Amino acid sequence: MRAAFAAQRAPQRGAAALLVVVVLFFILAMVTAYAGRNLIFEQRTSINNQRASQAFELAESGIDYAIALLGSGRVDDACAPSTDVTKGTFRQRHLTSDVNGKYGVLPGLTPTCMLLANGPTCSCPNAPPNLAAPVGLAPTFQVRFDATGIAQPGVVRVISRGCNSIGKQCYRDEPGFPTADAIAEVSVLLGLNSALATPPAAALTVRGTLDANNDAPVVANSDVATRAITIDAGGPLVNGDRMRLSSTPGTPGPASIIASDPSLSTLDGDRMFVSVFGMDRATYRAQPAAVRVTCGADCGPAIATAVANNPGRVIWLDGDVAVGSNTVLGSPPDEPVMIVLRGNLTVSANLQLHGVLYLQEADPAAPITWTTNAGSTTIHGAVVAEGSLAMHGTPTIVFNPGVLRTINLTQGSLVRIPGSWRDFTPGG
Repeated sequence: MRAAFAAQRAPQRGAAALLVVVVLFFILAMVTAYAGRNLIFEQRTSINNQRASQAFELAESGIDYAIALLGSGRVDDACAPSTDVTKGTFRQRHLTSDVNGKYGVLPGLTPTCMLLANGPTCSCPNAPPNLAAPVGLAPTFQVRFDATGIAQPGVVRVISRGCNSIGKQCYRDEPGFPTADAIAEVSVLLGLNSALATPPAAALTVRGTLDANNDAPVVANSDVATRAITIDAGGPLVNGDRMRLSSTPGTPGPASIIASDPSLSTLDGDRMFVSVFGMDRATYRAQPAAVRVTCGADCGPAIATAVANNPGRVIWLDGDVAVGSNTVLGSPPDEPVMIVLRGNLTVSANLQLHGVLYLQEADPAAPITWTTNAGSTTIHGAVVAEGSLAMHGTPTIVFNPGVLRTINLTQGSLVRIPGSWRDFTPGG
């Protein structure tokens, strides 16, 4: 009787266990589902953060890209370097400058780059961008310039929009283009770091002694605003009796000379460089707007090519330079040339320069030598010698304040102005 009763109760104990197991499995399923929901949420958050970071980095890249191109030479419609003299520089394509150096912006131009697997593809024609729609993702940035409300000369705002994939927000709002998943904009003010921070006030400025070697160079300055100074030297003028000096009407040539000028003689070469250019020579040489030229036996063609391909940029020459072929450098009034030469200069052909020639001293213990063996050398602008200068021959230097003003107000590198950086949501 007792055995039969026990046998009848066994199934009841098994049913209770089954119920407990089912409840436990249900609780486990709920916990698993909740954990999976959190995992999916974290994955989506991570993806969104990744896309937002990509868009932001693309916008930053656009700023750096624009700064680099603003200091470059001629470019084609794909923003690539060009030797076609009918093409303008990136700066000429997008910015204008008035007589006071205040920037204006050419409307409707938005240079654009797509980053593809085989490298970037860019577009910056004198029109809206023209890029083929890619297959798959194509991170993109688009740049525009703005001078609204900026009264200070030499300052412009650059705005870069980055998209994690090509979309109408970073290209053209046209049918067929999708919408990018993430967008970011970065804005920064750029200011001109002038190629000639302090224009000279004399046609020929020499930090040390000027030795004319009894030759008859011509030095002229009729600009009343600069007191019509022909020569300003930190040391004496020697062997200069045959020099032909021309100043304002009625002013004797010797009266237009400042010799033993303490404002020059108390400087060394490095301080002289900084006083003219506003920065040390290593920084000046490394700036985006500087073009370093290496010459052969005749440097004329190499310099002329560099000037033609890089209007508005500084030409930097290391070592002695010889010009043995007829050469014209720069053109007034819009494209004068700033040439910085570290070494001696020898000219044996016709040389015409519209711009400023700065002669660095390669050896502080020896004077800089400027020799004109043949042909005629004419410089419309000014000449500055960082040390003592020994002149041989009969070059002509004509002070041109317009040339100096153009270089001062329009040439040089555009750099970030500290404190002007902003990032924000487009349209916000």
